[in-house]
Amino acid sequence: MGSVNELHHLPLARHFVDPSWLASDIYYSEPPGYRLLFQLIFGPLTATVGFLATSIIGRILGYLALAISLWTLARSLGMRLSTLLLAIGLLVYVHRPQGVMAGEWLIGSIEPKVFAYSAIFLALSALFAGRYLWMTAGLGVAASFHALVGGWASIAMLLFLVWRRREILLDGRRWLAAIGIYGLTSFFALTAVLTQVLSPVETSDISPSYIYSFLRNPHHVNPLAWPWDEWLLLPAYLLVLGGSFLYVMRSQDSRVTRNRVDFACFVLCTLMLFGAGILVAPFDMNGQILQYYPFRVGDLMLALGASFFLALALEQTVLRYRRGAIAITLIILIGFGAEATRFYDKGMALQEFPSKAQGVNPDMIAAANWLKQEVPEDEPVISSPVDLRPLPWLSERAAIAKFIFVPSASSADVEAWFERITDLGGGIDLLSYTDRRSDARRKIRGALADAYNSLNTEQMSALMDKYQSSYAVTYAGQILELPVLYQNAQYRIYGQRFE
Repeated sequence: MGSVNELHHLPLARHFVDPSWLASDIYYSEPPGYRLLFQLIFGPLTATVGFLATSIIGRILGYLALAISLWTLARSLGMRLSTLLLAIGLLVYVHRPQGVMAGEWLIGSIEPKVFAYSAIFLALSALFAGRYLWMTAGLGVAASFHALVGGWASIAMLLFLVWRRREILLDGRRWLAAIGIYGLTSFFALTAVLTQVLSPVETSDISPSYIYSFLRNPHHVNPLAWPWDEWLLLPAYLLVLGGSFLYVMRSQDSRVTRNRVDFACFVLCTLMLFGAGILVAPFDMNGQILQYYPFRVGDLMLALGASFFLALALEQTVLRYRRGAIAITLIILIGFGAEATRFYDKGMALQEFPSKAQGVNPDMIAAANWLKQEVPEDEPVISSPVDLRPLPWLSERAAIAKFIFVPSASSADVEAWFERITDLGGGIDLLSYTDRRSDARRKIRGALADAYNSLNTEQMSALMDKYQSSYAVTYAGQILELPVLYQNAQYRIYGQRFE
């Protein structure tokens, strides 16, 4: 179980199948939304075999889905297995995360978009084979696993069809069948979208989309805040994509040539959406469009396309010669060797789960065990809005709020989350740190952590009263005039003072 996105998705899946678990946690009690299909599959596992086993099973299934879909796509493009392995190595190791600028990734943990991208790759293979209804089904499944990934890919595919397969769009009977198939296979996405559209929108002094886009997730959705050196990656990847594509188009196989052209054109269609997001960004003052991640699919597909075509170019220039083939093979073997070492180390670390890999230490586990035994199940526990992120699922007691765990922008809980984070920071003005032209998350986290660690007795007591909690977790160095219920070398748990 990883330390980032799996800490989001697996406890959410656990709450879905057991609503009494962390029932009062503002994040983990969020409605499933676009995650419904993922939670239906993996929620029962989290409740029966636990998070670690679910993470392992999920990664096996997710990586298997990626392996099958990428190999199917690679065969359509006339790639050998060795060339595909080289392409995946380029995708994974040249730049981390695997996307170009917007922080998108494909390989790393288990979450809904892993299966969504797998379905997209299968849809592309169906497109190249002329199986358009299967392509439609694949896009629908992608949307059901992740509405945004599948939705943007579907729009990109529609642009592609207008560009490269206009005759398909003029076939009315095929259109009717495609609409029915897409509606059926994207049922879970359509349910989430309709729920959001039909939900009443409450007026607010602070826009939830502004909070989500510019305060919490600028690294994903706000190009005005991306560092200048990442902007240099965009022309670099485009140059590699274009140059490698032109070089490999000397293939004599007309079918493979057409598939490669189609693949490059689909990548360009995802980049049209990427570019549209960049054009919109300066005018989207509240993040009402940016909150929907218009960059994510193009961000990954550019990196994947560049890796695929560069690997094909290397196959024609380097792998055709014996020494070059030996060199590339050695590089691949060295890469596998390095990964095998890391895999072994991580496998050994599983014996101590939960551990440092999940942001956990022995003192935190001890404090969580005390909370689990002594605190009523329905009572929340006050803790730092920045630190102690694993504490809720370790102790099975709800947190007031965590900065990293913001509800989705479509949720009415974003405003409540913002109020709670502000309260935990002693009333800190978070918006004063927010600048649409910079990524202020590090400054905000630092200010929040310092503010919580500096709360005095009156402020902590006020938090306990407001959120109906009799327990507050602090670092051992934070001295308050409240009853100390538990402490160890790193943490102290205070109780409410009754007068």
